[in-house]
Amino acid sequence: MLVLAAAGHAADSVAAYTRFEQTLESSVNYGNPVQEASLTAKFTAPNGSTSTVPGFWDGAKTWRVRFLPTTPGAWKFDITCSDASNQGLKKSGNFTVTAASGQSRFAAHGPISVAPDGRYLVHSDGTPYFWLGDTAWNGPLLSSTSEWDLYVKERARQKFSAVQWVATQFRAAPDGDAQKQLAYSGTEKIAIKPAFFQRLDEKVDAMNRAELPQPQVNVVVEGFEVDFVWKEHGPVPPRLFKPRSKRRCTRWRLKLPP
Repeated sequence: MLVLAAAGHAADSVAAYTRFEQTLESSVNYGNPVQEASLTAKFTAPNGSTSTVPGFWDGAKTWRVRFLPTTPGAWKFDITCSDASNQGLKKSGNFTVTAASGQSRFAAHGPISVAPDGRYLVHSDGTPYFWLGDTAWNGPLLSSTSEWDLYVKERARQKFSAVQWVATQFRAAPDGDAQKQLAYSGTEKIAIKPAFFQRLDEKVDAMNRAELPQPQVNVVVEGFEVDFVWKEHGPVPPRLFKPRSKRRCTRWRLKLPP
């Protein structure tokens, strides 16, 4: 799955191929939120089809849901929490999706997927997409804002069309990011560190401005081939990828409607 986190906000109306976001405040104090609760949002498209996406904890009592609608029209959402007593993490509403109007190729043509014949990549509207990727690996973690801006501008100038990177203390950055802070701690009931991921938001935004999609290869974000990573690239906590822990990856991995 490709990662695309186009800028967006909670609003009554958003353009197609941009991010719709809802922010909720928990009414319950949890000791370890991602281990004690989970957030789920069901989106209903104008044609009646539905998409279910997980939300994520973003520090203190803040939880978020992010979604990328692709079809113009009237949408509905229903957000629920696994903890039935938590009234703060329940919300329903409506919003309108207008026609795509963005200036970048992703905001104009949509995210990327494999073409129906399986031979090449296309945007949602059928526009062809040529993959030319660079491997930045720990670049977003270890760079300053100015260093990362220079990197993405140069790669865009060189006509690269994708950047692959990791999003936790993994392999070449075992001590964490440039501030020596980790994405998580623990080996069983892990504790997520929201500030680590919040700092990465600006790096993701910079890649989006440069029209560089981000197929993150670290499974904490991407959530694929978990067994392979455990066996080949340890040490990875064996319980890191339990379902509610994986949901933290939804900060950037925006699930698309069917």
